[in-house]
Amino acid sequence: MELYTINELSKSYVRWNIRSRKKSEICVLKKLNLTINNNEFICIIGKSGVGKTTLLKMLGGIEKPSAGSILYTDMELYKCPETKMEEYRRKEIGFIFQDYKLLDELTVQENILIPQILDGVKREAAESKMDKITELFGINDKKNFYTYELSGGEKQRAAICRALINNPKVILADEPTGNLDSVNTELILKVLLQIKVELKKTIIMVTHDEEICKYADRVIKMENDQIKEIFCPDFSTNYD
Repeated sequence: MELYTINELSKSYVRWNIRSRKKSEICVLKKLNLTINNNEFICIIGKSGVGKTTLLKMLGGIEKPSAGSILYTDMELYKCPETKMEEYRRKEIGFIFQDYKLLDELTVQENILIPQILDGVKREAAESKMDKITELFGINDKKNFYTYELSGGEKQRAAICRALINNPKVILADEPTGNLDSVNTELILKVLLQIKVELKKTIIMVTHDEEICKYADRVIKMENDQIKEIFCPDFSTNYD
């Protein structure tokens, strides 16, 4: 089942050149066409500046395209009312970042509960969800710790729990292993596979590390603001 249908998607920025004192248009993405299926693990790879993170932001509803369209199930993003977009960002999407985006002044539990609090969920119900998720990913014993007391791998697992607390359909991960050593990288990738297989989520991950591609169902390689190729890793395991 197709979850996203991307048609002729483009993104440009207008920048002011101080030397020439003129505006210039910088093209980041150019006429992308792509479909992403439900419960698929996608890796987006390519050098810095090719538009990987921009594409992720547009899929997440936080970066408006210059042209083209993104269809999510039966809803065309960026043409629906802002209230619908807010609901989409809050309920359908979970973000994971390279630098975790955790608040040091809050405990792990408080960080994870933020999306539930913003959604108006009663604390008892929210804490019950949080306990199940932290138990599943092995940090239940860390929930009363402050984030600065955690290792990098534990911080990222806490960030993953926060991304999952509202039970989104899609996890968007922007270089989630970029700050981790090889041991914690392997651990986080196994957690992401667990999310795909056990929780039936769609995962779209941006990475510069081509070795990570072995975990993906499909790899999208970007170059010069376009998709250069899409392929299935020969060594990818079938987890279905």
